[in-house]
Amino acid sequence: MTDAARPPVKPYTEADFARLRKLIGPVVDLWTALTDPVFQGLENIPLQGPALLVGNHGLMGTLDASVMVFGLKERLGIWPRGLADHVHFKVPAWRDIFAAAGAVEGTPDGFRGLIAAGAHVVVFPGGAGEVFKRRGERYRLRWKQRLGFARLAIEAGCPVIPFASVGADDSYSILAGSDDLMKIPGAEALARRLKLKTDYMGLYRGLGLTALPRPERYYFRFAPAIDTARFHGQVTDDNAWTLRREVEEAVEAGLDDLLTEREHDPKRHFRSRALPLAGRLLGRLRGG
Repeated sequence: MTDAARPPVKPYTEADFARLRKLIGPVVDLWTALTDPVFQGLENIPLQGPALLVGNHGLMGTLDASVMVFGLKERLGIWPRGLADHVHFKVPAWRDIFAAAGAVEGTPDGFRGLIAAGAHVVVFPGGAGEVFKRRGERYRLRWKQRLGFARLAIEAGCPVIPFASVGADDSYSILAGSDDLMKIPGAEALARRLKLKTDYMGLYRGLGLTALPRPERYYFRFAPAIDTARFHGQVTDDNAWTLRREVEEAVEAGLDDLLTEREHDPKRHFRSRALPLAGRLLGRLRGG
């Protein structure tokens, strides 16, 4: 399909959000209550788009992302829309949730469509590599040599808001990453035969011996916006690397600060939040 024939990306409406809440609202509300998220730097996010939010992807991906976007809707009235990996749209039912959330496939045309719709766009340059982390990679960026988000931001001239997310990487224990699994005799050949991307695998343990995530507290920090208009639309390698380094440094600084602050947070551990949470839930059941 040519660009001229491609249908425009529609703005996200309150009716769209109401449909999404029916699909996953109760689950996200419960997980938000359990993780009691902290939001910092909300004043750095412009209320009018287009704008690009770029940050680190948490282990197992959608857990912290859903809490973050629902939280931004509640606090700022904006609905960030994601550029999602193609694999999300290949899974029945799962792709329906992503479509309901207003996500589009992570292509240049998808990005341009969201920008044209005036959206706040969320991008995780680490992609699957950060979702399926290996041992020793908690809160480390795996952006490789990717410049796509920087090129497109310069092309659009929209502000870039770097953000850091802490908590999700501690919801699971990494038993074996993709590099460990590939050491198993025959594993690499099997992956090739099944056409699997080796970054899309790992063995993790959550709450106890289960696959359920541990309710670690989530922390989100949004750094001051980075101006891209100064590049005057000149999409060169030098400009793209300059922007990428600025964003990467801001995300890493946010991660370092949040990890340090978390050590002194009296509500970090779930046991310190369990009793107040139980009281709030009981009050709701009683209609209070």
